[in-house]
Amino acid sequence: MSTTVLVTGASGFIGSHLVKRCLRDGYGVKALVRKGNSRIESLRASGVEVVVGDVRDAAAVDAAVRGCDLVLHAAALTSDWGPMRDFIDINVGGARAICESALRHGVGRLVHVSSFECFDHHLLGRIDEETPYMTRKQSYPDTKIGGTNEVWSVMKRGLSASILYPVWVYGPGDRTLFPLLADTIRKRQMFYWSRNAPMSMIYIDNLVDLAMLAATRPEAVGEAFMACDGEAITFEEVCRRVAVAIGSTPPSLHLPFGLVRSVAGLMEAAWRFAGSEKRPLLTRQAVDVLASRALADVSKARKMLGWRSEVPQDEGIRRTLEWLVTVDPKLWKLK
Repeated sequence: MSTTVLVTGASGFIGSHLVKRCLRDGYGVKALVRKGNSRIESLRASGVEVVVGDVRDAAAVDAAVRGCDLVLHAAALTSDWGPMRDFIDINVGGARAICESALRHGVGRLVHVSSFECFDHHLLGRIDEETPYMTRKQSYPDTKIGGTNEVWSVMKRGLSASILYPVWVYGPGDRTLFPLLADTIRKRQMFYWSRNAPMSMIYIDNLVDLAMLAATRPEAVGEAFMACDGEAITFEEVCRRVAVAIGSTPPSLHLPFGLVRSVAGLMEAAWRFAGSEKRPLLTRQAVDVLASRALADVSKARKMLGWRSEVPQDEGIRRTLEWLVTVDPKLWKLK
């Protein structure tokens, strides 16, 4: 009998790639997908058993987890804008519901996709798995910390789980980093607020490799792992490559970090006052992330699991840009 895997967030960027890998490797795959999602039929056509519902629906979670040997929990609200209640319900409550159900149903292994956002992006030097979390009164990072703490809590009661802390995840199908940069560069709205800031990224295939090692290697149980390609590149260089690929002029304007962050705060206040559901051009979370001075130390994953980034950064960026220019520019902008 084949191993049955539940992938949450199966219609998203990371989750969809996890589904493809599990199908390729011969696993039976279940997916928890929200009602009305446009990918339900294509998932079913590929052989995935779809459970309709989301992580806020206890009955749907139980139906999805029941009978599974492994859970890959990638569902999350990843935006930098939206009601805090939604972030709490999905990122914290969802993680709790999935883990409690996995423990109750005797699931053998669980891998929780957390985030590098749990840590201080302005900490100079390298961040590893022993670095303390840091809340900063921002919806996504604070609720990813809350959700990850829920996983640690259930692990103490017997759940065999592992945690991943991915940095910026990119690759074909990415709907966040490269499309957003392309949209703002094309419209000449892009500028810098931190000179030569190192940018930690991981190519999607490399992340999936690490997730599958965490799911199958016995020494990964009870452990957490940074997920990063481990190669240095600056934000300016990423923007330059995106600009060249789409036939635009690379950004050249630099503004002070403090000024840009203050403007982002004012824009957030104005958008909230107007009751807008669309994200502002700038948010403090985006400003903070793209001014990061921290690098992820991936030596633990390499030493303990034998993981390495099979797709080098230059090749990953090349593949991503080749895909990006095939996408209608109208779809680049975040909603």
